[in-house]
Amino acid sequence: MDQDEAFRRVWQTFRTFSHLADGRHDGADWRSHDGDYAVCVIRVPVASIAEPLAACRRALADYPYVRLHPDGFLHVSLQELGFVCDDPGRPDEITPQRLEELAIAAAAALAPRPPFRISLGGINSFQDAAFLDVHDDGNCGRLHARLLELTAVSRAPRYAFLPHVTLAHYTASDPNDGIAADLAPWRDVRFGSFAVTAVEIVTLRVDEPYPELAPYAVIPLSG
Repeated sequence: MDQDEAFRRVWQTFRTFSHLADGRHDGADWRSHDGDYAVCVIRVPVASIAEPLAACRRALADYPYVRLHPDGFLHVSLQELGFVCDDPGRPDEITPQRLEELAIAAAAALAPRPPFRISLGGINSFQDAAFLDVHDDGNCGRLHARLLELTAVSRAPRYAFLPHVTLAHYTASDPNDGIAADLAPWRDVRFGSFAVTAVEIVTLRVDEPYPELAPYAVIPLSG
């Protein structure tokens, strides 16, 4: 219930913004790192939401400042792990050895947990990105909380964790004068559901906008 209320507040807040914000993740700072980026995710099987997703994408594609995410990039992010490099010099960088340690610890902590289902939708939006709500009885939040303990992140997250599937980022601070109305028909639409039987640690190259989510470790949920 708290998660659903959070989604409702996000939508209401989005409708009050006079302007959008540039939400692209692959800016100069992202590209300045030497190593790939590691993150723990749940992949989204696009076939489970294909029909409503295609219609929604058509509406978003009419806007020149919308950059749609490709099928292979759709995921629920559970916990960012960091940029993998041999000589970390920043809080968001880790060594390959540390990534291996985290993968082993995550497998031990998460594998005993049972599989669960995720229902996606309706559509929603932050100021900088359009996304799908995640309905999961709080399971993603529990996975995130455990992973956050394992990573021992020294800095407080900028925002409270709210599981979602980003569909597109906005690329400019243009007026918010039409997107909310065009997305509204999908606000209460459930796009589809799927079973989550595993989570993955994946790595992403930093030299392209939407790289392949390269598998590093697959953790089956077998509880």
